[in-house]
Amino acid sequence: MTSTNAPSRAPRRRLPTALLLVLSILGATLLGALPASAITPTGLGTGHLWNGDRASWLGTYRLPDGRQAFCLEAGKSSPIGNEYVTETGADVFGVSTADHARLAYIARTWAGTSDPNTAAAGQLAVWTITGLNGHDQRYYAGRANDQWPVVLQRANEMLAEATAAASRSVAGTVALDLRDDGTGSVRGDLTVDRVAGGPTRLGPTHRGTITLEGAVFADGRPTATPRNGETLAFRTTATTPVVTVKAKAEFTGLPYGRIMTVGSSAVGSQMILFSGGTSVAAAGRASTESRSPLPFQPRVSTMTSDAVAETGTVLTDQLTLAVEPGDGLLAEWGRYDAGGRWAPVPITVRSTLMGPFAAPVVESAEWPDDAPRVCEVELVITDGPGTYDTPGCELPSGGYYTWVETIDPADTPADAGRDRLRPWRSVFGAATETTLVPWSPTIATEVVGPQQVLTGTCVSDALLVSGMNPAVETFDVESYLVGPFPIEEDLSEGDDVGPLTDLDPTLIAGRVVTTIDGDGRHESPCVSVDEPGTYVFVLTSAGSTPDESGLQVIPAFEDSLVYESEMVSVVAPEVPEVPEEPVTPAVVEPEPQPTPETELAFTGGPDGVRIAGLAAGVVGTGLLLVLIALVAGPLRGRARSPLDPDGLPTVDDGR
Repeated sequence: MTSTNAPSRAPRRRLPTALLLVLSILGATLLGALPASAITPTGLGTGHLWNGDRASWLGTYRLPDGRQAFCLEAGKSSPIGNEYVTETGADVFGVSTADHARLAYIARTWAGTSDPNTAAAGQLAVWTITGLNGHDQRYYAGRANDQWPVVLQRANEMLAEATAAASRSVAGTVALDLRDDGTGSVRGDLTVDRVAGGPTRLGPTHRGTITLEGAVFADGRPTATPRNGETLAFRTTATTPVVTVKAKAEFTGLPYGRIMTVGSSAVGSQMILFSGGTSVAAAGRASTESRSPLPFQPRVSTMTSDAVAETGTVLTDQLTLAVEPGDGLLAEWGRYDAGGRWAPVPITVRSTLMGPFAAPVVESAEWPDDAPRVCEVELVITDGPGTYDTPGCELPSGGYYTWVETIDPADTPADAGRDRLRPWRSVFGAATETTLVPWSPTIATEVVGPQQVLTGTCVSDALLVSGMNPAVETFDVESYLVGPFPIEEDLSEGDDVGPLTDLDPTLIAGRVVTTIDGDGRHESPCVSVDEPGTYVFVLTSAGSTPDESGLQVIPAFEDSLVYESEMVSVVAPEVPEVPEEPVTPAVVEPEPQPTPETELAFTGGPDGVRIAGLAAGVVGTGLLLVLIALVAGPLRGRARSPLDPDGLPTVDDGR
């Protein structure tokens, strides 16, 4: 048996009409012969023995396996007892294709009969086609004795029927229709190439078997046994984005085609014709593709480009796309028909960078409505699953930032698979999506107390802290009191004293450490200033203690600029003026006349005259004091006089 396949190209999408793929299997002997085998007719079969010689036979001959055969060559000797080599095929006897088909039809239809008239008529019909050896039909019909009219008529009826019904071949086809909703229909057909009418599709006549791949029938099974021409419904079972359904229809034991078996003997007895040795079959296959009716659920894994960054860093987000499995979902990324090819359904990922937040963010399924936003970016992905980077956003300041993303089917065109795409939304605050930009709190400073003090004063600095990082419990700030600068030196707001580690040690009046434990006012220990001049507080910090990963939430910082609020003018205290003692005027006495002795004692020189004057003044003062004492004595005595009986002082009225 030879198979003939006539496959058609499987379409990439469902066609408006049913897709028809034909694969014809006509039986090996349609185009070639089966291997030869030997057989020996054992005797007469069904028919009539002519009464005229009791030897001439019109009918079939019996074969060892019970089948019956017609003779092909009128006038030759009987085949009984002779060994025959048989050959089966579509062209095993030297007649035209049409006659080969008619002989095959006659053998297939009437060789196995048990009715003598039918068997005799069949033999006469065969010889009519292959040759009557110079005689007419009536001659051979006479071997049926008194039944010859019946046999002759029946033989011609057989020839007419064979001419109308005989066929060159039979082919099976499959009509397969697959719709976008995952349902479809299938039908197995048989087409007979008749000698008289050409290819003819048969109505429901023969029961066959249809087997599906990628789909099942209504009973949930992939096989069914309909008749040819009967349409059955099915539904797809695949979870792939493009559904492929294959169907195979098989029909066996078909009474069509020109296959027959012929035997020939080496002794020259006439060739024999019978049917059998092969099962004439027809089969068809079909395959078609359509977009799966199932939706798909994107699964997105995200990771920010930097877990720790600096202000000004351009931050991106890395997206890894896959498919989330589940009941009723595609196991792969959805596809759509893009001009004859199955392309991945395009999606748009919208990413929002939220922040800055003062405290570490906590993962949540809900997004805070009032969260600050740095920027929103979008990424159109047309190649399906893979790893992609979003456009970037510049980090404006210190704080905590986190990415959030959405996939909305509304961003996908309707004709590009929107109805197969399910939405997706990320959580808020995922650890892999969070970036920390370490920051130092804002510290405003001012001198505690007046900004002009005396030497020896102990001055301190007030640190006004705001924006303390909540992830840090405490950190230290070291204040430098730099100075003294000469009062007359022009030290003003915005000057930079330079890196503190490079300061001239003689300009460091003192260093003190203040521990900061939160926002608010923090006063540093005081520093004593002993020299006059201008001083200014500047500060530095080593930042917060690194965590186990080495991350320093508050980085080291330094502020060496001059601020007027941090300047102190130190002056020395003023020394008070001591007033002079008042001098009592001296009594001027007449200058005594110098005596020769006095002048001799003071040498008589000008100095001597002054000394003499001074001496006279002393003497005069002494006399004045004596006079006062003499007068004061009676007065003190009056003050201490006894009281009269009434408690009043006694008054000496001169009596």
